Amino acid sequence: MGCTLAGTLTNMIKDIRRTFNPDYLFIEPSELVLTKELLTALAMGKRDVSYEIGPVFALIDAPEFDFLWRERRQTLINYIAGCNKVGVTRVDLVDEHKLKLIMAALETEIQIDDVLPVSIPGSKGIEKLMAVIS
Repeated sequence: MGCTLAGTLTNMIKDIRRTFNPDYLFIEPSELVLTKELLTALAMGKRDVSYEIGPVFALIDAPEFDFLWRERRQTLINYIAGCNKVGVTRVDLVDEHKLKLIMAALETEIQIDDVLPVSIPGSKGIEKLMAVIS
């Protein structure tokens, strides 16, 4: 993430703070932005605006996991690096066996502890997710 993008992100945060002053601001980067780069840009922005950073979540789409793991494994690993928590989303769209395989791959091959399965229908994992944020 270059200086131009970091400056744009900082200006966006300033505008949101002035206009809405939210308690939380969730930023969802594209898959091309590394978490480490995003954290660097957010830290740079703290020179102009006062805010706290974190916790940082990596959200991984369960139905897309096979493709991501097969075709973009290193990108996925880089995306997860530096995150405080990993959530596997839309778990209602995969069966239990598939979910176990996803969780095992993340926990053993990437060495992430406590991966959180999340699904809006049925509110699976939502309370735990919110507890981490608070």
